Amino acid sequence: MLVLPGVIDVHTHYGLVGARGVRTADDFYQGSISAAAGGVTTVIDYADPLPGESLPEAALKRRREAEGSIVIDFSLHVVVSSFGQQDVPELAALVEQGVTSLGEIFTSHPSLKIDTEDLRLLLVKARDAGVLVTMHAEDDVLIQKAGRLLRQLGQNDKQYHGISRPIEAEVTAIKWLIEMAAELECPLYIVHVSSGEGAKAIADARRAGQLIMGETCPHYLLLSEGKYRESGAGLYIMNPPLREAENNDALWAALAEGTLQVVTTDHCSYTRQQKEASSVCFDIMPGVPGSETLLPLLYTEGVGKGRLELPQLVKLLSGNPARIFGLYPQKGIIAVGSDADMVIFDPAKEVIITAPEQHSAAGYTPFEGWKVKGYPRLTLLRGQVIFRDGQFCGERGSGRFIHARQGQLL
Repeated sequence: MLVLPGVIDVHTHYGLVGARGVRTADDFYQGSISAAAGGVTTVIDYADPLPGESLPEAALKRRREAEGSIVIDFSLHVVVSSFGQQDVPELAALVEQGVTSLGEIFTSHPSLKIDTEDLRLLLVKARDAGVLVTMHAEDDVLIQKAGRLLRQLGQNDKQYHGISRPIEAEVTAIKWLIEMAAELECPLYIVHVSSGEGAKAIADARRAGQLIMGETCPHYLLLSEGKYRESGAGLYIMNPPLREAENNDALWAALAEGTLQVVTTDHCSYTRQQKEASSVCFDIMPGVPGSETLLPLLYTEGVGKGRLELPQLVKLLSGNPARIFGLYPQKGIIAVGSDADMVIFDPAKEVIITAPEQHSAAGYTPFEGWKVKGYPRLTLLRGQVIFRDGQFCGERGSGRFIHARQGQLL
């Protein structure tokens, strides 16, 4: 067996109520059980302020929502869609609460995207407060243009989802954000990078000395845009979309080279029924489940196929996320004084991933039928066994909020 630090999934959406008023299937209880089954012992979820609600108020409310039911430890990012001088004191209040990251902040979605001048102010004030800004990078102008053209042509079926949010939209937004961060001398973290070109833009900026960091997800490493032309295509719709297959290899290379520092899941688990409520790509709820399969997929396809060394995998899934988001050394390492979050991992155990064996309430997995070699046997949270051989043995509400400090810029 391998004894690994507990996995930290820094991008989950439990109990998310989207812009269309539809709630995701996994709440903090069910989502964290699914995560624990895959060796995840800490997640960072999102607090989204309601109109008139301050950032600290939103964070405290979300923390209380989680504390009654989550079975693993957690921290929070706070979503920002507008920001002015009057909001600057709220950043220090967030830090006092133990919240030191913001996001995901959108450059797309008319109801979510932040104004450019608000973003410029936020980047500077967040830097000064020791708060990391994390960005969802897609160019809204290009997305709106693509959408209008497809609607005019009557091409709105699921197969057009990738075309509706082209790679150019991601790359344009990433480059624009990099230019702004350079001008303002601010660090930046890009969430769910889906394309080789996007990763290259980050690599170029890092070589130039900029503090730009990023993450990708298993679906961008292993799946491709062809899924949108298959049966069940709606189950694979997420934003940004799946890309052409050559991007898979480019993203693996970006992980191996250190261009991207984290692999996360963007776990956003709508049910099959919710996903299949429409056949129009613009109306299908975007998001897929993923926390439970993160570690076995990355071990099988990364370490098992020579794309990553085992120490690199541990950094990507544990050490780096803990450092970047201010949880280290309490989390992310097996060491005296750190929390005893550990995964007993069997590198020889072969499992075929199927929906009935998953613990998410989604009722499906985008990796249905995928064969993995290497699987968690035991998950420990602070020294207590919470999952053993596929069976949950923890307690509802036993997860704790982790007070984040200022993170490291890797």
